[in-house]
Amino acid sequence: MVSGISVVYLYVSDMSSSLAFYRDLLGIPLESDDEGGWAEATFPRGVRFALHRAHGDEEQLGSGTIRVNLEVADVDEAASRLRAEGVEVGEIVRDFWGAACAVRDPDGYRLELYEPP
Repeated sequence: MVSGISVVYLYVSDMSSSLAFYRDLLGIPLESDDEGGWAEATFPRGVRFALHRAHGDEEQLGSGTIRVNLEVADVDEAASRLRAEGVEVGEIVRDFWGAACAVRDPDGYRLELYEPP
């Protein structure tokens, strides 16, 4: 069902401070969008790392707000299959960037199933 890790991203409260740390201090070649809500880098093996400005509806920022997006070919099919097995699956969100839904593993860790556009 999962074909790879699409992106690992962190919600951040202050994009400027986070860019100063991750890009300027650690040297991750992050490029940000025009609005300053998203910054992303792709590493040589294709794994993406990103910073996402917090919306305010996330949990308190910390280790619980790190997101791992697992890429799937069909998010609807994947969600249905997991629900049939009793897995907690959130609402599927669709936008220009693709479609995604949150799932909980047996320990309660939140993962995202992501279908590219």
